[in-house]
Amino acid sequence: MAARREQRSTCVAIAVLLLQLTAYTNAIEPYLDILPRGEKQSKPVGSSIILTCKPKVDNPALVSQMEWLDPENRVIETRKNSVLPINSRIDRTKSTTPPMYTELHQDGSLSLFFNSLVEHQQGNYTCKGTYALNVPLSKSVTIDTIIGITWKNAPQNQYPILGEDFDVQCQVHARPPPSIDWLDNNGDLISTNDHYIIDTYSLKIKNVQESDDGVYTCRASVPTTGELQERPIRVEVHIRPVIEEILSPVDIVEGENANIACKASGKPPPMFTWVKSLTQQNLSITDRFGVDPVTGMLTITNVNREDVGEYQCSAANAAGIATATIQVNVIIKPKIMEFLNKTVVEGKNVDIKCKAFGRPPPEVTFRKFTHDKPYVMGAQPQDDRIVVRNDADDVSGETVGTLSIHDALTDNDGLYECVTKNTGGVAYKNGHLTVEFPPSFRHMKNETEWSWEQRPVNLTCIAESIPNATIRWTVHGDQDPLIYYPNMFKQFGNGPNSTLRVTPIDQRFYTTYKCIAMNTHGTREHLIDLREATKPGELLSVKMAEVTATTITFDLIPPTHPDLPITSLTVQYKEEYDVWQHAKNKTWSVGTMYAIDGLKPQTPYDFRFAARNQVGLGNWGNFYREITPGRTVPKEPRILTTPGNEYEISRFSQQYELSWVTPLDNGQPIDMYLIKYCQIRRVLGDWETLGSTCQSIEVNGRTTRQYLKELRYDTFYAVELQAHNMLGYSKPGYMKFKTARGVDTSVLQHQGPLLSSGAIIGIVLATIFIIFTIIDATCCCVRKTGIINYVRERSRRKPVDEEDTKLGSLYGWRFPLPYCDQKMANVAGVTAIPDSGSGKNTIRLVKHTAIDEKEPLKEEKKITPIIDSGLRRETSITFDGKRSVSKTGFVGKDSAV
Repeated sequence: MAARREQRSTCVAIAVLLLQLTAYTNAIEPYLDILPRGEKQSKPVGSSIILTCKPKVDNPALVSQMEWLDPENRVIETRKNSVLPINSRIDRTKSTTPPMYTELHQDGSLSLFFNSLVEHQQGNYTCKGTYALNVPLSKSVTIDTIIGITWKNAPQNQYPILGEDFDVQCQVHARPPPSIDWLDNNGDLISTNDHYIIDTYSLKIKNVQESDDGVYTCRASVPTTGELQERPIRVEVHIRPVIEEILSPVDIVEGENANIACKASGKPPPMFTWVKSLTQQNLSITDRFGVDPVTGMLTITNVNREDVGEYQCSAANAAGIATATIQVNVIIKPKIMEFLNKTVVEGKNVDIKCKAFGRPPPEVTFRKFTHDKPYVMGAQPQDDRIVVRNDADDVSGETVGTLSIHDALTDNDGLYECVTKNTGGVAYKNGHLTVEFPPSFRHMKNETEWSWEQRPVNLTCIAESIPNATIRWTVHGDQDPLIYYPNMFKQFGNGPNSTLRVTPIDQRFYTTYKCIAMNTHGTREHLIDLREATKPGELLSVKMAEVTATTITFDLIPPTHPDLPITSLTVQYKEEYDVWQHAKNKTWSVGTMYAIDGLKPQTPYDFRFAARNQVGLGNWGNFYREITPGRTVPKEPRILTTPGNEYEISRFSQQYELSWVTPLDNGQPIDMYLIKYCQIRRVLGDWETLGSTCQSIEVNGRTTRQYLKELRYDTFYAVELQAHNMLGYSKPGYMKFKTARGVDTSVLQHQGPLLSSGAIIGIVLATIFIIFTIIDATCCCVRKTGIINYVRERSRRKPVDEEDTKLGSLYGWRFPLPYCDQKMANVAGVTAIPDSGSGKNTIRLVKHTAIDEKEPLKEEKKITPIIDSGLRRETSITFDGKRSVSKTGFVGKDSAV
């Protein structure tokens, strides 16, 4: 037992010893551990990181004086939590956290916080502490900042100028430093060559051309981090503005609105400005000037003389600016300052001057109002007496035009027009040239006057002269007729027109009269003969031209009479055994058809003739006898056609209007005309008649026109026309015509009266109204609808149902349709008449005969209506001529209907 106890004590001692050995073995050297582990930490700029310094000791409670030191061995402060009052006005949204601070945790670890890592915060950071008051602890870690690829100076749109060298900028920042590559439009890698040079921060393009337009890619890469970014850069080649050649100087007209163009090319399109060189004023901000910055158009409103001068047009874009200078001249419209009337004596020289002003000095020409064209400069080709010249002064702007006329004639007298023109316009002014000349009778034609039977006659004298002439008359040499024969003469007017009235009482006054005209330039005389006129003599020739049974036509030649013209010819005729006192007269105008009608057939006639002039009817003469032939068929009718045409052209395709002249009937009236027409065709130059197509029609003898209808279009026809009287047919008149092509689109002429459009419209409206009335009446009687039914219902004083309840009253009972039913009953031959004599509410149906309504009544029937105020009744009555049948239906609340 004791041995066992001793063994047990020994085992316990051994166990304690083992435990002590184990504890000694497990004791570690105290140190600091920084998480995350790694002596070097690479972190991107801008990132938030935390480094935790954790002591590795047996008893963390013995760790003290924990702190972090920055790369310059300065202690990094611990963040202090400050509590702000609730009502504080400090913006709580703004962070008060420092960029770098430390925090101590309950487990003894100390964390280092970076809110947003920046580049200068890189370096070696050390964590320090003390264990058990005498064991120093320290651990360091290096933070290396990483900067991602950042585009510093790499605009996405860059604009080189044509023909210059240009650096396409692409400045990139990164840590570690990046590598830069360039790709062209096709995605191919660009290498340095004669056209491209790759610099550190740019791609240089030498002698930029328009073909260099495009999108270039700047590619940045960091091999150590594997970061890769691309930036497309749009390169648009700009072209400096170039102003197109401008025609200078530019002329603008005073008082008008002017537009002056300035055009330029460039890329991008340039914008325009205008300034006046003298004042250097921007014209886009002035009142009368306007500048379109896009088109370059300069507008000047109401141009005045001060607008003359030099103007500068500028075209600018991002590539540069171009300017051009334009000289502007103001054109002053011509104005006539002086154009005076002139007077010259016939045969003398005269200068007509016209003074005009304008810029440039205008050209002056002249035109006579009786001429269409103005005179040309210098001597005139048709009349070298007239010369035109100009004297212009460029300084004053004045031109004097001179129209010189040598040896002026009366034809030169008249109204002249001065015409001045320059580039600004035209001006006109009228002036008159008076050419004075002695009296002239150049237009006097009345050299002989006639009188007879002491008839007063007026001798008229017209003298043309400038100034007007005075006129006096002489007779029998130099005698003044007003002095020697005051009762036989009377003068009206002393010039330039004068009339001498002469009353020739005897042969002394049939003599020569002298008209003497005088003005300051001379005297002229004109002679007028006064002669006595007589009646005409016999006709020169009388011949019979044509004779029929009732008419005769003559060929007459009037007598020649030196005095007065023959005005008419008269024939006097009678039957052979009559006396001339019973003769008939007929008068013709000279030159007409000399024909007499209404004669008797087979009768001898005597004729005599006389001519008439202003004096009177001459003596009868030229006796002639002729016997009229017997009655016979009419003369050949003359169809009216166009002279010289082989055939007529119809205006229509299916008809033709045939017209003719009524021929002589030769003693018997024409009672009809026979018209025959056939289709014809041309065969070898001759006309062939198609016999099967011939048609004949007869027309009244009083007509001279007929339409041939139902013709074939585009076809030739031949027509024969014969006149007929009781003695037979005349010889036929012939003609040919052709119908028009195609279907006749014109309106055929109607030979009878036509209804006017107003009458047609009235008939149509009346017909529609009648039809509508019939339909409405039918609807009223059968369907109880329509306008008549509506008017009937409205005209009732009480509702229908109310009156139906009063069928027991004599005056209240009626047919359902008093007007329509009565009418229908009458149509059927039955009349409904109230029967007041029976003392009951009855009616009589009276049947009429179908032939005469006035015939005595054949049959009467009496009907007593059924009265029941509690029911609504519908009663119908039929009558077949022998008996009447009444059917009544009851409709009410107890009815099965």
